[in-house]
Amino acid sequence: MKICVDTTIFLDILKDEYRSFQDKLYTALERREDLVAPSVVYAELMPQFKGKTKLLDEFLEEHKIIVEPLDVDSVIAAAQAWMKYLKRKQRVKCPQCGLKLDLKKHFLSDFHIGGFASATCDAILTRDRGIYAKYFPELIGYEDCLKT
Repeated sequence: MKICVDTTIFLDILKDEYRSFQDKLYTALERREDLVAPSVVYAELMPQFKGKTKLLDEFLEEHKIIVEPLDVDSVIAAAQAWMKYLKRKQRVKCPQCGLKLDLKKHFLSDFHIGGFASATCDAILTRDRGIYAKYFPELIGYEDCLKT
């Protein structure tokens, strides 16, 4: 089974938080699942390693993670979900000037990860249930990670 691993899982390991989600990754490793992360996850992890790609590469290799580029199908899936999100986002009034502004709670990178998972993987491993369940309802959560 090909599993997309979201940035949140790696942050949990690095910060030693949310043990139950870390355990899901270690279960996947024991089962010898194919663990992958889109290149955008690599970019999101770089600050944790202060830009030292050798350390990041070693960390990912230690966890048997293959980094893959975003393909066109992944980007299309991401863009379709992103457009739905943009239509639903809230507008807030600036308290200083009164101008109505768009309130964004998610980043495009989250949609790239979801698009990658839905286009190229059998499941996703994440702690971020909301965005993937709402904008990528076809996604299967590894070890029921998308269930509340």
